[in-house]
Amino acid sequence: LAEKNRLTVNLKSQVKRMLVDPKANELVRNFGFQWLQIQRLIAVAPDPNQFPAFNQKLRSAMLKETELFLASIVNQNRSILDLLDADYTFLNQSLANHYGIKDTEGNWIGQPVEILGGKPIKGREFRRVRLQGSSRGGILTQASVLTVTSNPTRTSPVKRGRWVLEQILGTPLSPPPSGVPELEEDHEKIVRNTLRQRLEQHRQDPACANCHAKMDPIGFALENYNAVGAYRYKDGDFKIDASGQFSDGTSFDGIADLKKILIERKTQFVRCLTEKTLTYALGRGLDYYDRPTIERVVSNLETQNYQFLALITAIVKSDPFRLRRGLAKTELGEKL
Repeated sequence: LAEKNRLTVNLKSQVKRMLVDPKANELVRNFGFQWLQIQRLIAVAPDPNQFPAFNQKLRSAMLKETELFLASIVNQNRSILDLLDADYTFLNQSLANHYGIKDTEGNWIGQPVEILGGKPIKGREFRRVRLQGSSRGGILTQASVLTVTSNPTRTSPVKRGRWVLEQILGTPLSPPPSGVPELEEDHEKIVRNTLRQRLEQHRQDPACANCHAKMDPIGFALENYNAVGAYRYKDGDFKIDASGQFSDGTSFDGIADLKKILIERKTQFVRCLTEKTLTYALGRGLDYYDRPTIERVVSNLETQNYQFLALITAIVKSDPFRLRRGLAKTELGEKL
């Protein structure tokens, strides 16, 4: 088509053809894993005494779930809002047991069957699984993300909150000031105080208060998930408090409320994902002159039901992607 000068008018059909090709999985593994920062899962080492169920098999299953989920968004041209919340995922036996899910209809281990017809999830093979309730669904509650945003011995509301702000809402924070001590891990304080209480004491430092006030509450919405992404109701002897509020005063209690708020702020999420996708597509950082392109892509997605194909097509058709600054005449003359 390019040789016949017909590629421009056929760009959308060619993008669609390429996205359903198996080679498109490289987009999932390269861009998807970079965006979610889960390539770090290969190196994380949760404390084996506290999390004995975590092993290489489970680590691989965590990555595979996210890969298959992202691939389904791409290959099925689903709404990118499904990334925030979806009613399905992909599990094998190892990860299903980790989540407490016993069959493909999402019935819970040890609980009465709510939906009939589910098939047992056995062996290493991954199956598409229908999800019940709001505790799973979307990238925020996948074990890959929850594990890389934790510490080896405990969860980290700070890391999880920052991840949501930067990777989902596109609101990066300044690096912490030098000389600020880490949260104390003294055994006595751990036993006598909740993590929330210890972080509140940590925030008493004025140099820390501003950023922590933005990060920590969002991270607490994910506290029902331990450091390797398993669901829990208590942290040691303490009942989980998953409530909090955004800096603008919007309150929430737990993951269901958090996901609802993020979907309500979909324009902010869509703009963030557009910026990250365009950065990947161009192979460079974005500048002020890329802003009009970003806004056009976001506006176009609003009219296209936020379909993934619409996102990629709009980027492929954009000037930053199709045009490169030419060589100056003097520079061109020197090369000739």
